[in-house]
Amino acid sequence: MSSPIINDDQWLQLLEYVAETYNDVTLSRGFTYFKQQRVASLIISDARVVQAKVEEEESGNYRVILNLDKPRSSQCSCPVPASCKHMAAVWMELGDRLGYPASQIMNAKMHLKRITSTTSLESTLLQLPKMDVSGWQKFLNHYTSLIKSTYDLGNYVDMLRMQLQNITKITIPFSDMDQIFFDMHQELFILRKLKEQNVQGGVSSYTSFTLYRVYDEIHTWLKQKSPLPNFTIAGVRLEQTLDYIRQQMAEESGHNYQDYGVYTALWKHWVAPDPEASHYVTKEIEALETMTMDSPSPSLSAVKAFLYLQQSRSKEAWEALEENGIFKEAPAKLFIPFLDYLYDTQKWEELVNWLRKSAAFFNRKRTKELDVYADLWTKAIVQLPQAEEHMWTILEELLPYSFRIIEEMLYEQRKWKPWLEMQIIQGHDPLYHRVNVLQPIEKETPKLLLPYYHQAIDHYVSLKNRHDYKLAVRLLKRLDKVYKKMKQTERWEHFFSGFVERHSRLRALQEELRKGKLLG
Repeated sequence: MSSPIINDDQWLQLLEYVAETYNDVTLSRGFTYFKQQRVASLIISDARVVQAKVEEEESGNYRVILNLDKPRSSQCSCPVPASCKHMAAVWMELGDRLGYPASQIMNAKMHLKRITSTTSLESTLLQLPKMDVSGWQKFLNHYTSLIKSTYDLGNYVDMLRMQLQNITKITIPFSDMDQIFFDMHQELFILRKLKEQNVQGGVSSYTSFTLYRVYDEIHTWLKQKSPLPNFTIAGVRLEQTLDYIRQQMAEESGHNYQDYGVYTALWKHWVAPDPEASHYVTKEIEALETMTMDSPSPSLSAVKAFLYLQQSRSKEAWEALEENGIFKEAPAKLFIPFLDYLYDTQKWEELVNWLRKSAAFFNRKRTKELDVYADLWTKAIVQLPQAEEHMWTILEELLPYSFRIIEEMLYEQRKWKPWLEMQIIQGHDPLYHRVNVLQPIEKETPKLLLPYYHQAIDHYVSLKNRHDYKLAVRLLKRLDKVYKKMKQTERWEHFFSGFVERHSRLRALQEELRKGKLLG
């Protein structure tokens, strides 16, 4: 707590006096004396005059008189005419006793700069509600300018976030809507800084990981905040934000599509649910058509196509995608917002049409986009069963990347025969799976499991070692249960007796059969 002898304003005046009249060497020496507790006595009179004694090891003691109201008239009995280390030590001791850090006296110039910077920052922060979003971005750029990128971009993002969190320590007169948009622009700012680092340092798998992580975090944030925006109140902020993202897309090259992804996510979670969404579609298409004429970019073309689709202009949407010269090289993620929109709006025939037209772009190693694509197919055929044949044809065309997807679909749809054929092709056997995987087949069509079990048993026996004999016995016991499920115990007994006779010379196998209680 500060003392009434000196208030905060008077302390700042004292710091200004010290910064003007003391050099750094003197303050450093005075701080050393202060830490060594050489200020032996300190008395403050009613006239606001401080009298103190500073001890010297070799020269004895020096008497210091400080005038709180007229610090320039302060005196010391040492040979130095003014602003000596003894006086500095007493100023520090005085501040310490009155609740002010002595370090502020020693670093008076730096502390005053910090205060000035803080005051300027507070003033700027209070102006943020009056700025447009481009002003916000300029402010965020300046506010984080001292944070330098490192090789570890994950650490760079953490440092940016820590710096931005300091803004919350000052109360800004934002409306609820402005606060939401300002929070979003902090996320967009971090994404922009990461992209700048990629351009400067080149893209590696390490930097890409951080970039995609931040990109996913923005998607999650937009989805979480989707119930909050009210564009009746914040329509201008929305238009400014869409314009900002369009400008970012215009600067993108190649097939990055990060800002395109943010734009379509913003549209899906925030704009589309709004009753006035069609109004924004019209305005955005007009702006995009102008921009693509002046500065064509893959992202801008993709967004224009995305908005055409909102107006049920499917053919024009596809043509807008194709108008870009490098469309054939487009990544699969470009199409996900289109497919999601058609699914969300339950336009099933159009969804199937787009799934078929975009299939070639998913013909790459399995990614989450390919999983999403396949999932949308399964959802579409629930509504349009007649499209199932198209789905299987396309998934076959996407082999080998779709192999696991086909396998999973066959299992989910309980198409046991082709599923088992895929297991055999891959060299699997019943022991490859957990028991509960095969249980539905045992229950519904146990007959289909017979070739699977018989082939595996023959294989393990052919290896002719005790370990594999044990595995063969495990399979025989399970096969016994399958025959019982089929109510064909006689068929099992006929098979098993022939099996034992066929392998009667394999003593180790016979022993394992006895241990497994299959032989008496």
